[in-house]
Amino acid sequence: MERLNSRQNTIFRCIEEHGSIPLRDLFARFDVSEATIRRDLALMEEEQLIMRRRGEAYVLKKSLESAFVQREHRNAIAKQRIARVAASFIQEHDTIILDAGTTTLEIAKLLVERSNLTVLTNSLPVANTLAHTNVSLLLAGGHLFSQNMSTQGPDAEAFFKKVEVNKSFIGASGVRSSIGLETLNPYEAEIKRLMVQSAKQVWAVIDAEKFDTAGINVFCTFDELDYIITDQAIRDETVRAKLKEHHVQVLVPGSA
Repeated sequence: MERLNSRQNTIFRCIEEHGSIPLRDLFARFDVSEATIRRDLALMEEEQLIMRRRGEAYVLKKSLESAFVQREHRNAIAKQRIARVAASFIQEHDTIILDAGTTTLEIAKLLVERSNLTVLTNSLPVANTLAHTNVSLLLAGGHLFSQNMSTQGPDAEAFFKKVEVNKSFIGASGVRSSIGLETLNPYEAEIKRLMVQSAKQVWAVIDAEKFDTAGINVFCTFDELDYIITDQAIRDETVRAKLKEHHVQVLVPGSA
């Protein structure tokens, strides 16, 4: 995917999140011409990432199977640094939510020696990591979304509507500078909204790349956030101003 620019990466991730998507939806979502979108898709076909058929773009099986692994390894060092900071704020007897992101998976890996801790998640990789530990684990049921190995849909939503936790740790596909955190999948966005609403403290765990990436579905506005942990100082002046306005504390590993 090294040949793809930022817009093309966002388009591919949108297709990847859904498995397939009508071309008309892509035309409507991105503020460029249809011809530009078609050229972007042609490049992705050349890279053997997608195929087009009957007005839809489909992610190829090889890409689909490796999507979560690819995301897990992307910016891995940054995610591990973020996770170490996040884990340092998780206290004994906390009840927390870890969402289905790759950064929250890194947090889970740091909790395997903990006890007197309750973790709620819709992530199968997180659940698998904590399954044989002294952590009390609650896994939401629902429809399995294979692209990120998470549960979604009405059952998962009902689960998170009923709970209240000390802290939610949540990732994002992108940051909309004037509003808040975004993700590409609308069903995932709804789950994340409920995770935000369920928590006394909301912690966003997002590497710096996400501040230069567009999502589609806003699930958390800046005024709903308490903390952001990221690996670099935030460059976007609008984002910095919004975070300051809403008293969101930004934590960067290694900063004074």
